Amino acid sequence: MFGIRDRRRAVVVRCVVAIVLTLMTALTGVGRATAAERGPRDITQDYFYVPLHSQEPYTSDVLGLEFAYDGPPRNAELTVDAAGIDGVAVVASGADGCRPRMPSFTCSKQLHPDSQGWNMQELKLRPAAGVHAGDSGTLSYTLKPEGLPAVRGSLKVIAGRPELRVNESPALKTIAVGETFSVPIVIRNTGDVPARGVVLLIEGNADLSAATRHSNCRYAKDADTVQCLLPDAVIAPGVTMRVKPVLRVKPSRAALAERLSYGAWSFHSSGRHPGPPCCVGDPAPGLTPGQGTPLSLTPDPTGGKGTTFTTTPEPAEVKVPVRNTADIEAIGAALRGKVGTTHRIRVGYRNNGPAETGEIRTVFIAPPGTEVIRAPYDPEAEEEMADQVCRTKNRGRSYTCSQYSEVGQKVFYEFTLRTTSDDTRSGCVSVSARTGESGPGGSRVKDTERSNDTAPVQVAENGTVSCALPKEGGSGVGSWAVGTGIAALAGSALLVAGHRRRKASRSRPTPTRWWLTRFEREM
Repeated sequence: MFGIRDRRRAVVVRCVVAIVLTLMTALTGVGRATAAERGPRDITQDYFYVPLHSQEPYTSDVLGLEFAYDGPPRNAELTVDAAGIDGVAVVASGADGCRPRMPSFTCSKQLHPDSQGWNMQELKLRPAAGVHAGDSGTLSYTLKPEGLPAVRGSLKVIAGRPELRVNESPALKTIAVGETFSVPIVIRNTGDVPARGVVLLIEGNADLSAATRHSNCRYAKDADTVQCLLPDAVIAPGVTMRVKPVLRVKPSRAALAERLSYGAWSFHSSGRHPGPPCCVGDPAPGLTPGQGTPLSLTPDPTGGKGTTFTTTPEPAEVKVPVRNTADIEAIGAALRGKVGTTHRIRVGYRNNGPAETGEIRTVFIAPPGTEVIRAPYDPEAEEEMADQVCRTKNRGRSYTCSQYSEVGQKVFYEFTLRTTSDDTRSGCVSVSARTGESGPGGSRVKDTERSNDTAPVQVAENGTVSCALPKEGGSGVGSWAVGTGIAALAGSALLVAGHRRRKASRSRPTPTRWWLTRFEREM
């Protein structure tokens, strides 16, 4: 048994040892790995296609040798052996100070945790003189991090590219709510080498859902994103294939003027960066696989005769008109007070559904015996008035506000008024909705309850209500005073941010995003 003094001495010794070990670890720097640290992993694509012709939009001649790493910053050396691609491609240049030369070269590389850095070495490749489409070779490489085991990898470099195009969809007839419709997808390879493995991406508004969930597809919870992988599919140059079974889609109870897009890309045709296939080795989070019959490709019996195909890698877009209605209810306000008093009011609307519409327009006409001294204003709008959520064209006599909202949501616009006379006539709020974006592209939504499309802005209990503007130049009780503060709109910006977010979500579905590599941005 140890005495108290011995136990104290043991504690002191343990503390000293811990301090020494800590100092030794700090002094050794990043050159040594901790026991729990994992080394880098090679996540480079398996194939790389070298374009033989002028590049199609969004394609890349930049190869990224990429590694996943979860340790602290660490120096490394990357050795590239390009002898295996002699006669196929030439490594012309590299990013981040790497100076390639044939047949082999070494680059200095700094590794960072994945959350803080991009562990990729970019190399620009060009086809070798006299190469033919389909010629291929192997590029090998070794990453040697300080204090960690070396990581070796290789990939196949192919001269030429698969270029997949999809059919343009004909206009759909207006369908009923809940009616399932078909979206045929036809794919043609317009490139000069086979596409080995195909990725399908289907995106749509949240009010469209897949009627069948296929086992080789992943689906978002709200069903607006579908990623399908066909790794064994092969499409030779000039060949046209059909997706089987035909995609079936169903609009929800809130659907009205919906859109979806679909596109197809070859595995590795754009690399991990940029662009598709986004989901081959790195599926989007929150997606779950289906359970139904897997999608497959079969030769098109007509060879694509009579089919119009897209001319770029961009997805094809389908407009889906749905027969539906929406009850838009105007919300008015009331103010009481003597001449010269100010009043803050909120006017707006509520979408009672069932359809989730496009822009809902609210027209506010202030009571004749008042002036507007403050209106909703967005200081971050790109232009002074063009992008404001509420706009006026008659020196503050009335305002037109545009907004997107979900079914059941109330939307308010806040105004500050000053009473200028004893005129007790009420003002007015009127609302209407359109199927899509404001302008010639949308049509007015059928409102099932027209009686609540207007509401008064009352000044007195029994004041008359009119939704018509008085004539310009009037005088006396019937004329309007124009607020002197209107030129310096400030203050309330109710739901302006929500207006922007909703505008983005109710517009066309964003096709697959394409990103330039860092190397391309710097060139």
